[in-house]
Amino acid sequence: GGEGGGGEGGGGGGGGAVEAAAEEVSPPLDTAHYNVLLSCLSRPRRWKEALELSARMGERGVQRDTSTYNALISVMKAAGKWKLALKLLRRMRSEGVPPDTITFSAAMAACARGGEWRSALLLMGSMRQAGVRPNTVTFSAAISACEKGGEWARALRLLRQMGDEQVPPDLITFNAAIGACAKGGEWERAMSLLTEAMPAEGIAPDSVSYNAAITAHANAQPARPDGALSLLRAMEGEGGAPPDNFSYNGVISAFGRAGRWEEAVALLRQLAAGKVAHGGEALSPDLVSYTAAISACAEAGRAAEAAALLEELRSSGLPLSILPFSKAIAAAAKAGEWRVACATLRQVSSLQLRHNALTTNLVLRACDAAGEPAAALSALLPLLRESAAAGVASPADEETLELVPHLLLRAAEAAEVAEAAEGAEGGVWSAEDAAQLRRALGRVEAQTAAAAARR
Repeated sequence: GGEGGGGEGGGGGGGGAVEAAAEEVSPPLDTAHYNVLLSCLSRPRRWKEALELSARMGERGVQRDTSTYNALISVMKAAGKWKLALKLLRRMRSEGVPPDTITFSAAMAACARGGEWRSALLLMGSMRQAGVRPNTVTFSAAISACEKGGEWARALRLLRQMGDEQVPPDLITFNAAIGACAKGGEWERAMSLLTEAMPAEGIAPDSVSYNAAITAHANAQPARPDGALSLLRAMEGEGGAPPDNFSYNGVISAFGRAGRWEEAVALLRQLAAGKVAHGGEALSPDLVSYTAAISACAEAGRAAEAAALLEELRSSGLPLSILPFSKAIAAAAKAGEWRVACATLRQVSSLQLRHNALTTNLVLRACDAAGEPAAALSALLPLLRESAAAGVASPADEETLELVPHLLLRAAEAAEVAEAAEGAEGGVWSAEDAAQLRRALGRVEAQTAAAAARR
């Protein structure tokens, strides 16, 4: 649910049941009792019950203290309700309840989960104004928020600030900082943290540290697959942090972005052979592994190889998503294989996966480039009908709306010469078909207008 229902309302619930059970065997509950009850509601789905308990504290004249609010904000953090966490912090201060390091750290961690790095940094300033000294957990939460927002420079600035204030970083701190560098493709800075700063602090990197550094190599411009592979081999070596699927997937992605599709597929095969162990168990490719390998083939325009990997994925029993199909369609489009692109699009429908505008437009452009406008329009119309019937957003956008008039014009020109049109592989696009498509596009126009208004 949304965060708009943040008011503290009454009304039963699991929290009330716990409260009633406690009152049956003890005197009326005081602040300490309520704080214990709130700490029992730390699971993400129980945030409403926590608010109900807090409301009843007010109704019964039970004072809410710092521990009360720390428990409440921690529940909101676990539930991903960063707006409610900040609302509770404001309420806490308006009631004259002093926040402490735990309060601010929990609120900042909630912001980090929501990718709200600006709010997290504002809290850091508020914390100092309140005379509360940030600790390792606080800085780690702020750096994690910067990581989520891709703000690597701010993350590193916070890390330097920790040194200036003699606040010791820990493994979580460094992993968040390396992760921030990874998002920005700042591989040199990531490696400096991994190989210099962490050893200087006596902190051994773990798999998360190495995986973030591998991602930094994959995201570099240009991608650095050899650097990523070197880290993977270091993990595989004696005493290294054990590699996991994230490790291999990152290197596969790095090879793909560098145009080295054969090495990407070879690494996938290494995983599939079951020779890679993690924690005593053999690793095997997952959905991300296959998607990264198919994407590598797409970058190189290797349509046949991408299609073969997609079929292998379908036969693997792994859960599917639209992404590997989109990558396979991109490979087909790049290779000029419009029939393969259309066939793959039909597979998405048959598997009842959710189409998206990106995939739709890839197919339209592939058919257009091959001189098959009728095939493009024939692929589009069923998608619009299906989405309308299901009451979901159409897999089309502004680009689709720009492509369709051009495709209709080309299809109409082909239809004027009946004999030539009938010989076209994509078939004839009739006036009736065109009318149906225009009606279906009315929904897309309304959808894109609503999206633009929201922006």
